[in-house]
Amino acid sequence: MPGDLGQVSSHQSGPTAQDLHLDNDLREPYHVPVKYLEGTRDDLPEDSHLPQHQIKILPPHPTIVFINPKSGGQMGKSLLKLFGQVVGVPQVYQLPKQKPDKVLKKIWENLNAAIKQGDEKAHHIQNNMRVVAAGGDGTFSWLLQAIGEIGILPKPPAAVIPLGTGNGMSVNLGWGHKASKLWVKDQKSMSDMIHGVANAAIRDMDLWSISMHSGLPDKQQHNSLQSPHPPREDGHDEGFKRQHGVPLQEQAPFIDDELPSAVHAQDAGQIQGSKRAGKFTYYFTVGLDAEAAYRFNQVRNNKPKLAKYRWQNIGWYFYEAMATGWFLGAKPLRNKIIKLRVRRGDDQEWEEIIVPSSVRAIVMINLQTYMGGRDLWGLHDHHMPEEQVKNLKKPIFDDGLLEIVGLKGGFHTGAVLTGVSDHIHGERIAQASEIEVYFEMQNGRKGVTHMRLDGEPWAQPIPAKGAPEGPLKVHVKLSGSSRVLINTHNLPGINAKALQLSKREEQNSTPEQDQDRDDTPTTH
Repeated sequence: MPGDLGQVSSHQSGPTAQDLHLDNDLREPYHVPVKYLEGTRDDLPEDSHLPQHQIKILPPHPTIVFINPKSGGQMGKSLLKLFGQVVGVPQVYQLPKQKPDKVLKKIWENLNAAIKQGDEKAHHIQNNMRVVAAGGDGTFSWLLQAIGEIGILPKPPAAVIPLGTGNGMSVNLGWGHKASKLWVKDQKSMSDMIHGVANAAIRDMDLWSISMHSGLPDKQQHNSLQSPHPPREDGHDEGFKRQHGVPLQEQAPFIDDELPSAVHAQDAGQIQGSKRAGKFTYYFTVGLDAEAAYRFNQVRNNKPKLAKYRWQNIGWYFYEAMATGWFLGAKPLRNKIIKLRVRRGDDQEWEEIIVPSSVRAIVMINLQTYMGGRDLWGLHDHHMPEEQVKNLKKPIFDDGLLEIVGLKGGFHTGAVLTGVSDHIHGERIAQASEIEVYFEMQNGRKGVTHMRLDGEPWAQPIPAKGAPEGPLKVHVKLSGSSRVLINTHNLPGINAKALQLSKREEQNSTPEQDQDRDDTPTTH
C-alpha cells in the first residue's frame, strides 16, 4: 500500500458499540444506513444510530472514513475510536485491509440498486456523500485514484486528515501539516474537524497518467530483499546487485515489487518491449530527491523502531539526503536524461527542453507546494526578469498543467526547502500538459536512477547508452480530474500556513458550477 512517512508498530482494533453511548448523538448529519454498506466487509457492525422512524431529516453530509492505523505516530488507535464516535462505527474503514476501491464500488452498487427501486434517501446519500482519508499523501492519493478507477458517479469529493510526515496535499488543501494532539484530547475537536469536512469547498483537481516503456521484454521479476545498501545514483554498484540477488546487467526492465501501488503491468501493444502504467495526483520526481526518500524507506522497513515518530522520520530523511552526495560529488541529472520534451495541449507542438547541468533532481508537481508546504515554484517571487517568466502562468491544481521544477545542489535545495527567501526557489523549467522523458546512462554501462510517485519511491533500472533496446521512456499526460475538499476555516490543530495556502487555492481554482448535485439520479 502507499508508503506514508509516519508509523505505528501494531494492528489496532476499531471502536465498539460501547464506545458510542453519547448524551448527544452528533453523528446523524453524517449517517449512512448499514443497508447501503452491506457487503463492504465481513465484520460490518450493527447500525447504532437512532431507529429510522426517529430520524427527522435526511443526513446533509453522509460521510465515509478510511484510516491508515500505521500512520499518525501513537494516535492511530485513539483516532480510530474517535472517528467511530463522530460519524458512526460502520462508516469507518481500516486500510489496507478494507480497500477504498472495493468498499466504494460496493456502496455505489447498493445505492444504485436502491435508487432503481425508488429510494429517495439512497439518491440523496449518493449525491451528497463525502469521503475522508486519514493518512499521508500516499493514502490520500490512493483514495483519489481508486475513486477515478472504479468509475462511480457522481464522484464523491474527498478530504485528508494528515497522519503522515510530509503531508503536502493536506497543507495545500487546508487540513493541516501534521496530526494534532487536540484531535484525541476530546470528542469535540474531532467533531469540529468532520464538521469542517461537511462545510468545505469542492474543487476539481487534475489527475495525471504515467507510463514507462522499456524496449526489453519482461523477465522473471526478482523480489526486493530490503538491503541496507540501497543502489546509488552512479549506476553500477554492489548494493543494487546484492539487493536483488542478480548482477545489474541481468536485471529485468522493471522490479515490480518496488513499483508504487498505483503502477501496474500493461500490454505494450504493437511496440516491442514491456510497459508499466498508473496515475498520480500530486507529484512525480526523478533524481536525488527520490533517492533520499528511497533510502529513508529502507531504514523504516528494516529498523521500524528507529522511525516510529514523526520527528525521527524527518531526521532520518535529511540524513539520507546528505548520504546521497547531494552536498558533494553528485553528478548532473542530465547524465541520465537524454531528452526531455513537453507540450501544453494535444494541438500544440512539442518543445524540447535542455535540462540545466546544475539540476540534480526534477519534480513534476500538480499542487503548489511540496513536502509539507515548501514553495518549489516561487509563488511569491514577482521580481524575475521578463524573459524568465515568458509563457509561464500562475500555477493552480486545476489548470491542466504540471509545473516542472529543478532542484540543484544540497545548499540550494536546503535553502528552497527551508524557505529562507521568496527569491530562492527551484529552477523553473517548464509547464506542460504532456511530458516525455528518455533515460539512458551516458557512461556506457547499464545503471539505475530513483523515482518517486505521490510519496512512493523506487529504484528504476535504465539502459546503457546505445543499448539495442533503446532508452527507457516515461510519458506523463493529463488524465481527467478528482474532486477534493478545501478547508479555509479555523479548525483545531490547523496552522495559519495551511489556511493561507488553502485560501489561495480556493480563490485561484474554479468553483464547481453546481455544488448541489442532488437533482438527477445517477445509475449505471
